[in-house]
Amino acid sequence: MLNFVFHPCFEKESASLKRRFPFFDSGLESFKRICEVHFDPVSPKQVIAPAKLHRIKSFTNFSIWKIELAVKNLRPNQFPRVWFAVQGATVAFLCVATHIDNHDDNSMAREVELLVGTFFN
Repeated sequence: MLNFVFHPCFEKESASLKRRFPFFDSGLESFKRICEVHFDPVSPKQVIAPAKLHRIKSFTNFSIWKIELAVKNLRPNQFPRVWFAVQGATVAFLCVATHIDNHDDNSMAREVELLVGTFFN
């Protein structure tokens, strides 16, 4: 069983998205169930397509990932991007943004590297 933790930045950004996209929560819950299999610390199985899951950076004891989160009633190019880190049985959700809001991937990746220090060193 994985332990899911949420950075305050993620909670703030996701609250905004929940108001705009009512199915954001169900998409996130579905993703958490998939993570239970994909990032299982004992016997992981690849269930997320490589085109949807991107490893941003690996460190000695954790790695940072980005996923295109499928949300009902949105087109694939509108899906929110979720940045998270994985260390053993812990998945830390760090931030979320959409192309609708015209986010910059490079600046988000830099921000995520700063936020991950809250959970992992």
